[in-house]
Amino acid sequence: MMLRFLRQPSGRLASIFAALLCAMTAVMGSYVYSACQKASADYTTLISDIVLAQQATPQLRTALEEGRRLPSSEQIEYIDYFISLSKQHLNNIKSSIERHRYLISDVEYLNNHFSELNSRLSDLNLKAQKAQQRPELVDPLQRVAMDIGGAQSWLYNQLLEEVRAISVQQRFVMQRLSIAVSVLLALMVSAAITLCLAVIYLHRQRNVMQQLMLTDELTGLYNRRHLVNVASAALTQAQRDNGSLSLMLLDIDHFKQVNDTYGHPTGDEVLRQISKLLRKLSRPSDTLARIGGEEFCLLMPNTTTHDALQVADRLRREIEVNTLSGIDLLANPTISIGVTTCHGGSLTFEQLYSYADKALYQAKALGRNRAESQLPPTEPTPYKNPQAYAHLLISEPIDS
Repeated sequence: MMLRFLRQPSGRLASIFAALLCAMTAVMGSYVYSACQKASADYTTLISDIVLAQQATPQLRTALEEGRRLPSSEQIEYIDYFISLSKQHLNNIKSSIERHRYLISDVEYLNNHFSELNSRLSDLNLKAQKAQQRPELVDPLQRVAMDIGGAQSWLYNQLLEEVRAISVQQRFVMQRLSIAVSVLLALMVSAAITLCLAVIYLHRQRNVMQQLMLTDELTGLYNRRHLVNVASAALTQAQRDNGSLSLMLLDIDHFKQVNDTYGHPTGDEVLRQISKLLRKLSRPSDTLARIGGEEFCLLMPNTTTHDALQVADRLRREIEVNTLSGIDLLANPTISIGVTTCHGGSLTFEQLYSYADKALYQAKALGRNRAESQLPPTEPTPYKNPQAYAHLLISEPIDS
């Protein structure tokens, strides 16, 4: 069913539209996820680390300047403290940056400055160790430390500017995110509606196909396939309930002459109108089917031969006196009917059909426009004198 649907133009368009909607939904979903990650990034810790480092740098520089008046050993201690604290701030900031993957690309150009500062601090540490033995090296160390402090201040200012810029971008991302979420929801709803419509269409197509498999296209009656299925179930039920099941075959008399004289379109209209009349006259519990060109079958559960013959005669009389609308025929069509009955589901459908067909052949042979019954050998006749009973039910045959 799905392959048949996809082969149709509407099915192909629906599938293409659904595929586009799904693709757009996937792209939009990916964007929304990325935007959510970017918008939800928390830079509080990083900003705190940068601010602390910024505040500590001038204090360290001030301490270095004041330490010039102290002995060389104390100046070296100040320098060591400056080196240790500076490295700690740089490592904290570097670690915070690495936790924010959306920030890494924006501050990538500062990586060299981090490496250079770490290298200079390590070199300053080595020189400070040498200065412990050579006091004359302390003053140059003070100048180097001051230069490193200036470089740190510049680096921290740049980092703060980048974080501020990203915070501004976050606000714009949040605005775009709200729009993207709305679009995503609309796409998802559209895709869901499209899929639901496709499912409904497929369900309807399946029902239509099933209906076509079970009904006759011209008359709208059930076809032989459905009749056989219903008959099998009815025979099983009759066997279970030990009830009667009657089968009636109906054939339009001289239908070939109608087609030859008035044309097949007129013949089709005759079939449609007679089918409509038969469906109107049959009981709700009966199953009416068209099983051949002009041949119909009526399956009647819980119906004896006597009752079936009464129904057959009523159908025959109604068809005989009914004037078909919109069709100018010399005479109203008539039907011949064959009836059979089995009790307790003792026969198969093929056997039941065979007896009804023999009865129909007998009705044709006796002049048409009449109903005849042919019962299995094990079935009782409806009356002790079947011929007298048939004479009461069946009017004089009319050769049409």
